[in-house]
Amino acid sequence: MWDSVELWMAIMAVFVAGVFRGFSGFGTGMILVPSLSMLYEPIVAVVAVVLLEIIPAIQLVPSSITHCHWKSIIPMSVISLITIPLGAMLLVNSDANTMRLLIGVLVIISVMLLSIGWRFKGDAGLKSSAMTGLSSGIITGATGLGGLPVILYYLSSQLSTQVARASMIVYLVITTVMALVTYALQGIVTYDIMFKSAFVAPVFIFAIWVGGQLFGKVSESFFRKITLSLLGGVGIAMLLT
Repeated sequence: MWDSVELWMAIMAVFVAGVFRGFSGFGTGMILVPSLSMLYEPIVAVVAVVLLEIIPAIQLVPSSITHCHWKSIIPMSVISLITIPLGAMLLVNSDANTMRLLIGVLVIISVMLLSIGWRFKGDAGLKSSAMTGLSSGIITGATGLGGLPVILYYLSSQLSTQVARASMIVYLVITTVMALVTYALQGIVTYDIMFKSAFVAPVFIFAIWVGGQLFGKVSESFFRKITLSLLGGVGIAMLLT
């Protein structure tokens, strides 16, 4: 069982990530993976985040599946099926400090891209979909942060906001399930991690509800600045530890 300091720090991280998830619809891993990686082994953090994400993610599928862009989702998912196990091998076979450094670098890059509003220039064609699936799969398997290239890809496409959001939801559910199966086959989904994830799950679910209530009541630009500042601080802390 966690000691009291780790427990409360983990609960705080889970709550913040849940609020962001409820407000924006994505981003759990960007906050929670680096935060938990500073408290525990990166393997624990990555697997725990996948376990926490699976339930609320699946809940969004029924309302999204009829609006998503299957032409891009299918090639991305096929490529990810191959590359997620490769990323998971990196997670399992790398030492904890190396993985913390990698996660910290990815978080810093994410913050920079989101801060400057960088966008992918292109359409949702087969080639760009395959490249997005390639990068997303490897990053998902290794760090649980594979949502970033997908978010940048869809938000920069010519697809409508509704289709882009639905496509992100469906694809991320598919890769979350893939990652969970891969981690189980690798033998890293332990009872200890499942217990810890179940213990903080009510906090995560409540925080998602809080974030949903804040949507439309809090300035999106203010919320974005606070979140990016938090992420930047976490990323820098990971590079320094």
